[in-house]
Amino acid sequence: PIFRHPTVDERSRINATGYVWAYGDRFYKLAHQYYGDVDFWWVIAWFNKKPTESHIKVGDVIRIPTSLGSALTAMGY
Repeated sequence: PIFRHPTVDERSRINATGYVWAYGDRFYKLAHQYYGDVDFWWVIAWFNKKPTESHIKVGDVIRIPTSLGSALTAMGY
């Protein structure tokens, strides 16, 4: 499948919680915490346009979509 990044308007309509990146954080850990499934780590990465953890520094704020379904729809999944 070909995914697209949500527009600024689409992102603003998706409920998301801010999260301050800390030492030891990983996308898969956050996916387990917020979605109960490590397999959706890529949703958080894609939503924030950060393909890997190395693209984030400690202290950076990322947004985690609270509704997995809304985020997937916005990405064209």
